[in-house]
Amino acid sequence: MSYIVREYEECDLDQVSSISRSVYDNKAGSFSIVSNLQDKRMLRKYVVAGEDGQIIGCGLLWEQSTKPYLILKVEILFSDNENLMGADNLYTYIENDIKIINPNVLQARMFDDQEHLLELYRNKGFAKNHSMMHDYLNVTDYEPTPNAELENRLRLRNIFLTTLSKEQVSDINYFQKLQMLNTNTWADYPTDPLLPPSSPSDYWLSHEDNIPDAYFIAKIGQLYIGYSHLMKMIFNSNDLIQGLTASLREFRGIGIATALKIKGIEYAKRNGYNGIFTSYRNTNISMGKVNRKLGWRPNYCEVRLEKILHIN
Repeated sequence: MSYIVREYEECDLDQVSSISRSVYDNKAGSFSIVSNLQDKRMLRKYVVAGEDGQIIGCGLLWEQSTKPYLILKVEILFSDNENLMGADNLYTYIENDIKIINPNVLQARMFDDQEHLLELYRNKGFAKNHSMMHDYLNVTDYEPTPNAELENRLRLRNIFLTTLSKEQVSDINYFQKLQMLNTNTWADYPTDPLLPPSSPSDYWLSHEDNIPDAYFIAKIGQLYIGYSHLMKMIFNSNDLIQGLTASLREFRGIGIATALKIKGIEYAKRNGYNGIFTSYRNTNISMGKVNRKLGWRPNYCEVRLEKILHIN
């Protein structure tokens, strides 16, 4: 059967969404831009279809950012990631649009088992920027690392571990203190150097999927110095996903992040969850070591690619 590349039509939505799910299902922490198909920042939309109308792939060009540089994100998805039929032809259409729009930078993402797609991007001048490591911890068979000794060492430093649910009851200023901790650790989270620095956001502090009893806080006196939290998963009630983990720089290297994460593992096991998903950049060596020590194991790897066209 021969395949053609054509522009996306509204009637293609169900098939394109199905392809997106086939690629991203079971990959907690990664997201397709297919969900933004109707947004005005989706600049170009193509599908690869057979004579029978069956769609096997799609190609999207998304406006990631306009300041200080025009950054476009390319996404190519196919239902059969072994063959990726028509991917090269599909990219030709996208490439023509790129020449017209003339962005400063192109970005793309793919998974490390999509070898043909990686070869295609490399042939088009993309280079790896970093990888997102996605790990999973099976808590049903997990024997928690003894936490009592670690907590005792922290107590000798007057550092105590508590939960958001307890702080909500005992401290009227708990949210302002969380905001302060978030502000003071915001700069430590990895960012894209081509994007303008973002201001601290309360988004993750008050997210609807947060679990107050699984939101662990380290404090010294009334000062919050670290936190780590678990979140519910919308389409998976059997597992949890690791939220942010951070601590003030002057209190690092003494086991706070480890102790907080162990609290999360104990919570998940105690409440009958199967496991916990987590993600981190491959450049975050210290967090990777903590995760391995506590029992997280590789689940999948998402490769982030970039092509700089011109930066004045």
